[in-house]
Parts: sequence; structure tokens; C-alpha cells
Amino acid sequence: MTVSIAAAAAFALVWKSLAPLCENFRPATKAGIAFSLRVLPIAISLIVIFAFILPAFVIYEPHDSGETIGLKLALVIGIAVFGLSAALFRIFGSWWRTRRLIGDWLQNARPMKLPAIQIPTYRLRHQFPVFAIVGIIRPQLFVAEQVLETLDESELAAVIRHELGHISALDNLKRLAMKLCADILVVPIGRSLDIYWSDATESAADEYAVGRGGRETALNLAGALIKIARIIPNEPAPPMPAVSYVFEGTGESLAARIRRLIQLAEDENFRAGSSIRTLFPMLVLSTLIVVILATDHAFLALIHNVSEVVLSVLQ
Repeated sequence: MTVSIAAAAAFALVWKSLAPLCENFRPATKAGIAFSLRVLPIAISLIVIFAFILPAFVIYEPHDSGETIGLKLALVIGIAVFGLSAALFRIFGSWWRTRRLIGDWLQNARPMKLPAIQIPTYRLRHQFPVFAIVGIIRPQLFVAEQVLETLDESELAAVIRHELGHISALDNLKRLAMKLCADILVVPIGRSLDIYWSDATESAADEYAVGRGGRETALNLAGALIKIARIIPNEPAPPMPAVSYVFEGTGESLAARIRRLIQLAEDENFRAGSSIRTLFPMLVLSTLIVVILATDHAFLALIHNVSEVVLSVLQ
């Protein structure tokens, strides 16, 4: 928890300086950066524990060290146990609420077929204009009846391509991973990354739709967004599953998406991009560094000495 919170705080400070520099990046790249900064604190803490501290302990800790658990160390352990227990409780609560909501949706839905999409699709009776992909391994599509009645055939096809962009990018899985990382952190650090990632993934899915359907899709999708925004009721949006995508809100983010779609419709040289090529070299380099350090006995000895100092302070 200490490593995770410290890393999250450091990345939050880095993000304040990095965010303005990312404005000219493609949406898929921006989403990849935000996702990485959100999950890296937990990933770093796991690497530090299992690649460095635990091996150092196994190699250099004597069998009979004579160390005991003092009051200060017991207090630290208690705080850590409480924090992790609270995180697990929030994770379970999120899963349970999502499960109940999907059950309620299925009670008010009936199966239907839509062109160009093969996953199970349901026509939903709901006061909110839901258009949501739910699930990771077996995704399902829920579409509110008023959305089907509002959109014409070309606009509906554009929205479906947008949702296929979310499926292609594994955005439901990434959203779940970010939610888990936020819950494990306990402290509310990195909320701005969640919002930034959500906006970037929507724009990236827009680009995916345009890249697969042509410039006409951009105008159809923009028209669909405007129509759906007009039928959103004047009441707070109901809680939605943690791993779903819904067209909601009429704020500046929606206006920015529409402006971007119009630009894409006018761009004859547009090609959809991906964040994989940008992030893959960083992942390979990071893995190589971890392997080198984890097999360096001098580095592991240093880690063990540092951990011994920390434990001596907490005795």
C-alpha cells in the first residue's frame, strides 16, 4: 500500500505537467497513457514486492533473525489490513451492484438482431437512452427502445461501429482494471485520469467507427449523438454497470466529440490509429529492466538492507 500510494501521488503530479502535452496525440494514444498511469502504481507495488523484496528476503534473511513485531509495526499492519479489506469490500460491492443491475435490465429486455454485430443484443425498456456494451468475456449489447425509435438505419449502424471499437480495444476490461486499481489504492488519487481516459476512449471508438465505415459514418455518428442527447431526461442518470458504455451527458466533452467527428468527415486522409505501437516498446523495456534488477544479487542485497532499516525503525 505504501508503494502504491507513493507511486500514485507521483504519477498524479507527473500527469499535471504531462496532460497539456498530450492534447495533440491521437485519442487511442491518450487513452493508453491515461490507462498506464492509472494501473502503474499497483503494478509497481506488485513488482517491488514479488520481484525485489520477497526474493531478497528469501535469499538474505537468516532463519532465526530474532526480530519481533512491535507496537508500531503492528499498527502499520493493522492499517494495511483495514485498507485492503475496505478495498475488497468496495470491489465486491461494485460487482454485486453491477450483477443486480444487469439482472434488472434482462427482466425488462427481449432479444433482438442488429446488423453487423454478432454478440447477444437486447431491446430494453428504460427511461434513459441506454446504448451499452456490458461484459468482458461474453459481452452483451443493451439498447433502449427510444434510441431505436429515434435513430435511422445509417445512424444506428454508426453507433454500432462505435461500440465495436470499444470491444476491439478491450475497453471494458481496461475499465474494470482501472476500477480495481482505484479501489485498492484506498485514497482518492487519480480521479482526473479516470475522466480523461473515459473521454479519450469515446473519441478513440469514434475514430474506429469512422476508420471502418468511412467519412459518412462520422456525420451519421455525430447526428446520432445529437439525437440521443435530445432525448436524455431532465433527471440524474441512473447508476450504470461498472463495465459498460452509455451515451450520456451533453457537456463540453460531447461537443468536442461532435466537432472532432465533423473534422474527420472533412479529412480525406484519415486513418484510424492505435496505442499499441506506442506502448509496446515501453512495456518491453520495463520488463527487461525488472528482469535485470531481479537477477542482480547486489541490488537484492541493497533492497534487503533497506527493508531491514525500515523494520528496525518500526520495532
